[in-house]
Amino acid sequence: MPIVHPTAIVDPRAEIADSAEIGAYSIIKGPVTIGPETIVQEHCHVHGPTIIGAGCRIGPAAFVGLAPQHLRFTADENNPTYVVIGDAVIIREGASVHRATHPGIEHATRLGNRVFAMGSVHIAHDCVIEDDAILANGALLGGHCHIGARAFLGGGCTLHQFTQIGRLAVIGGNEAVAKDVPPFGAVWERRLKGYNAVGCRRAGLTRAAIAAIRSAYQLLHANRSTNAAFAAIAHQVERTPEVAEILAFIAASKRGILGTRGDAPAPSGDEPSTA
Repeated sequence: MPIVHPTAIVDPRAEIADSAEIGAYSIIKGPVTIGPETIVQEHCHVHGPTIIGAGCRIGPAAFVGLAPQHLRFTADENNPTYVVIGDAVIIREGASVHRATHPGIEHATRLGNRVFAMGSVHIAHDCVIEDDAILANGALLGGHCHIGARAFLGGGCTLHQFTQIGRLAVIGGNEAVAKDVPPFGAVWERRLKGYNAVGCRRAGLTRAAIAAIRSAYQLLHANRSTNAAFAAIAHQVERTPEVAEILAFIAASKRGILGTRGDAPAPSGDEPSTA
């Protein structure tokens, strides 16, 4: 049997693994699934439909699975929306993760394995956070954001809705990001400053891969438009898997790529061609 503190309130629809633990004054409401070895600490609210994997640590005073903060959202028990959380995820004190706006588990707000959301982080509706991403204290994500694997979001940063952050990118503290950040990018002072050298080394990328990434980011800085940078990278940089990943990300971007020169307006034709 799971360990449930006498002051906790657990909905009979919840499915809690025998080795899980529910702390004092926490509320488990609705169809919530909690995996083995997961601990929901004191004063947490977990509302369903929410699926939490194994070995997670939630709280204290975290809010997971609450309805999305969206004016047009209407709850429908026959067409529920979801939060799905992987294994070994940490969601610290005061953090919040909201359910999706679109029904069906395939549209869930989703956190991958080993995601670390520090204190007071907000993950809005329909966000997808891939494996091993770290969100430092007070990072705020608007709806529909996508965070790539092993990305790092600095404390107090804010992401506009629908923003995409690529794999192994790093966002500085207190940054406001309203455009997409390619894989391996580093954001500082409201611009794409370069590539995430430390993160790439720690991730075990080869010297050849890091050299190709560095060359790609030098061309992003040297060219005034994203189209020109895209063409230059495609023709001048060795097509390693990492460079191919950068090019594919740029080609798929809908919001446009964050510039390398701060708030200067992007030239016309800035959106990349996929031809």
